[in-house]
Amino acid sequence: MRPSVGRGSILAGLLWLAACSKSPQASLDAANQYAKEGKDREAVIEYRNAIQADPTLAEAHLKLGEAYKRLGDGPHALQSLARAADLRPRDVQAQLSSGGLLLMAGRFQDARARAEKALAVDPKNVDALVLQANATAGLKDLDAAVGQLQSAISLEPRAVSYANLGALQLVRGRPDEAESAFRKAVEVDPKSATAHLALANFFWSTGRFKDAEASLAAAHTIDPKDARTNRALAVFYIGSGRAKEAEPHLRLVAEVTGTVASNLELASFYLADHRNAEAMKVLEALAAKPEAWAIARTRMAAVRASEGKTAEASSLLDEVLAKNPKDVEALLTKGRLQLSQGQVDEAAKQAAAAIAAEPQSADAYYLNGTIQAVRADVDGAVKSFNEVLRLNPKAAAAQLQLARLELARGAPSASVQMADQAVRNDPRNPVAHLMLARAHLASRNTVQAGAELQTLATAFPNAAPVQSQIGQLRLQEGNRPAARAAFEKALALDPKSIDALTGLVAVDLADKKVAQARARVDARLAQNPDDGQLLVLAARAALVGADAAGAEQLLRKAATADPRNFQAYALLGQLYLSQRKLDAALREFDQIAARLPRPVAAETMAGMILQAQGQNDGATKRYEHAVRLDPRAAVAANNLAWLYAEKGQNLDAALQLAQSAKAELPELSEVNDTLGFVYLQKKLPDLAVVPLREAVQKDPGNPIYRYRLGLAYAQSGQNAQAREELTRALSIKSDFPGADEARRILKDLG
Repeated sequence: MRPSVGRGSILAGLLWLAACSKSPQASLDAANQYAKEGKDREAVIEYRNAIQADPTLAEAHLKLGEAYKRLGDGPHALQSLARAADLRPRDVQAQLSSGGLLLMAGRFQDARARAEKALAVDPKNVDALVLQANATAGLKDLDAAVGQLQSAISLEPRAVSYANLGALQLVRGRPDEAESAFRKAVEVDPKSATAHLALANFFWSTGRFKDAEASLAAAHTIDPKDARTNRALAVFYIGSGRAKEAEPHLRLVAEVTGTVASNLELASFYLADHRNAEAMKVLEALAAKPEAWAIARTRMAAVRASEGKTAEASSLLDEVLAKNPKDVEALLTKGRLQLSQGQVDEAAKQAAAAIAAEPQSADAYYLNGTIQAVRADVDGAVKSFNEVLRLNPKAAAAQLQLARLELARGAPSASVQMADQAVRNDPRNPVAHLMLARAHLASRNTVQAGAELQTLATAFPNAAPVQSQIGQLRLQEGNRPAARAAFEKALALDPKSIDALTGLVAVDLADKKVAQARARVDARLAQNPDDGQLLVLAARAALVGADAAGAEQLLRKAATADPRNFQAYALLGQLYLSQRKLDAALREFDQIAARLPRPVAAETMAGMILQAQGQNDGATKRYEHAVRLDPRAAVAANNLAWLYAEKGQNLDAALQLAQSAKAELPELSEVNDTLGFVYLQKKLPDLAVVPLREAVQKDPGNPIYRYRLGLAYAQSGQNAQAREELTRALSIKSDFPGADEARRILKDLG
């Protein structure tokens, strides 16, 4: 039997036959007419019909590429223009058109090859020389690029050539020559908005903001409706803290271009200015366009979520995902919404779906890392944020997250490194500078922390987080009155600041004002009785006040209110340790370990408990597990190195562990002492001297550190120094472990 053929199939077949029956020239003429009328989508179809009939029709490839360019389809435009250039190797314009797109795509070698083909036909073609120079600059040969631009200028002094020259001179670190070139661009063509914009960008990048604004105004006068100029003015005003002046320019860009991107930009501006109703109007208008429906509805959901209308937000997102379950922005927006509502597992599913739909999405990995951090999966979060940086090396937000995580897991040097990178990538971000200050404080580097905080305090004198960190700095410097003043100022600026309250309580406790400290926390707890941070803080105050029973009750309440409050478990374990309830403490840390995918801290604490009980084999296993989970777990690495060295076993591994701990905690005397002890066990006394000397400098009243330093001096033949250290050790305490050995060595030294 013959299969039945539907009426629609017959019609489609007839249309296809009709298209095939056209000559290539007829299709080309029809396409050109569509292009003339601004109907580029229809033109594309006819150009492709012409090419299907005659694949060697260079003009069709060329015009098809231009139509794709107007439609914003860069990849297809490049493909078509490159084919046209191949078919017409002596067509200079074809070479330049494809070369320009290759340049935009970052394919500098191919772009330069096209420029050279054009120059082979027309050696004095200025456009070809400029293309060649830009491609050469992209290949990092800046001196050659400058020479090529100067050749183009000597043939025809165009504004665009001078502007390109200025940009190159700026990259070469020659600001005076750059300014001269940018000014020359304006002089050559005073009515060129592009020239004025280039000069404005130079002024802006060099901090000459008044001059930048004047040049932007000049460009705007030349063409008040130019989208580039208006967008540049909007960005300038927003960056200068003059957001209201940016609005008319953003509105004009949206009206003139009519693009989805420009309207989303306008909506984002309104949202940043807390003008949700106006943002929603823009988004609702966008949602009427089929190509913008999904993104507009997703952004509308984000607006409703920010207003606390979570049911409406969720409904909008479900609507989008019902039509396209792989819409990445909708998946991420829903994940963020669920995370804000405490639905951690559901949010994790959305992040996983987004990664599966778009494996190169940095935003998806960022959300995944945020969820893992909430789950206390520190290693998983670190992995996700590092994936963000692989996809976008300048993602300062991911670097800040990594800085926080490294600080939380006791790696202040790594935290400093990540925070410093965030500052370099986003130098105007005060949060990045504040994080860097915190990391320096954790590293006991009060000088660098002070410099960062001084800059922040000048720029943001009424920022509570800055004042809280200044309080921490003063506390670390031992200046409690100044610390108290800073914390009180922070609390006055933000009465809900937990950091300021924690700092004030620390000062109260240091000043032995225990009742005052407890009263502060109790007053806040009366307002938020189930706040885990406040309960832990109250427990700390209770412990200082010798109220162990009260502290235990508070910590158990904190753990019950939030099973993820690992501070509560850790402090409870420490409480049991202080009471010599080691078995109970071990149970608490084992409970923590059971809840975590990578329980590095819990295993470390368990190892310390077992070590305190004299169960060194059990402690060794716990430390080994912690180090396997995280090779940079400094405390576990240090303690494991000591246990290995004490037995005289695995000394190479012990050295590696001790060096790893030293890299993370370079200032701790215990870490330096361990490293020195390992060197002594390896019969390397000369190398032992340096870390042991550092341990003594940090803790000069510790007789054991001085004893080991004296031992290292004696074994390396530095007898005078050995006598001094051993004598000092015995004068501090006459019966420390090793005192008899110290006396024997002193006797041998004579």
